[in-house]
Amino acid sequence: MRSLCVRVRKGEGESVRKKLLEDGLLDQSLYVDKDQDFLYLPVLASPEDLPTEEREFKEREREERDYKSLAKVPDRLRQLLPTAFDTLGDIAVIRLPDELLPYSGEVGEALMTAFPRLRSVFLDHGVVGEFRVLDLEMIAGADVSGTMHTEYGLRFKVDPRKAYFNPRLSNERRRIASLVRDGETVVDMFSGVGPFAIMIAKLSRPHVVYAIDLNPEAVQLMRENVELNKVRGVVPLEGDARQWVFDLPCADRVIMNLPHSALDFFADALTRLKLGGVMHLYHICDRNDFPQVLEDLKQRAFGMGVQIEVMRSEELKTYSPSSSVYSADLLLVGWL
Repeated sequence: MRSLCVRVRKGEGESVRKKLLEDGLLDQSLYVDKDQDFLYLPVLASPEDLPTEEREFKEREREERDYKSLAKVPDRLRQLLPTAFDTLGDIAVIRLPDELLPYSGEVGEALMTAFPRLRSVFLDHGVVGEFRVLDLEMIAGADVSGTMHTEYGLRFKVDPRKAYFNPRLSNERRRIASLVRDGETVVDMFSGVGPFAIMIAKLSRPHVVYAIDLNPEAVQLMRENVELNKVRGVVPLEGDARQWVFDLPCADRVIMNLPHSALDFFADALTRLKLGGVMHLYHICDRNDFPQVLEDLKQRAFGMGVQIEVMRSEELKTYSPSSSVYSADLLLVGWL
């Protein structure tokens, strides 16, 4: 069957596939095609930011392409089955509405049938504890949450029960890495297992990336991931970012990927940012509130005697029916 498709290099294929799936553009009725260097991902419509071409694809059997048709749930509840779920390496993590919780095992088995490469499926009960890790219940496969996740040719040891990791930010991590200039000092205040820091060190040429996290298990996984990807210039640091930033050199770029509470660290980060430096801040809020959040940050900076400019802001992904995760690139323009 002839279809529109997106051509991507093999190292980038999984990240682009996930983004297309999340956006509802991946045509799951067709097999992905490939040659020596590229993957060809069939799409239902042209993405805004990716070029497309036409190509012949092999059609899938129906039962392989849609776990919803395989899940043994009452027909009245089938429409509640989520379209999107997270895959980390060979595990899947899914959230279910309350009505589907009694059928979570059936949903897990359907996912494993539809996606044979999965080793385990976990039900996400939300974040718990000081380090905001996931409370996961195994609903199919093996009860082992550690896995190896790949994006843009990099490999990461991850365990969502031990350390925060968001696979949906792969394109955002690649975007930030592409912005880093030669010789920059970068501070990643909430680094987790190191995906931002390692991608920056691998794809750009910073002077150093200081990667901080309060969670000792995250820092240990980060150290292993630095070795695994053979990167130089990443310095893993365990402890409170608010304290560490004042022991480190001022930064050309600060990354604040802690959407629930990054605003609490705004003043500390801004104090340690060089003139002309950029802050990448992530925040969860109601979809109507983010413009006001940005205005409030400008006023807070004004009260500190500096001017910041919003270079870019974007809604990254849905968090709940009424709220989303947003990113903002904030430039420190100058002193007042």
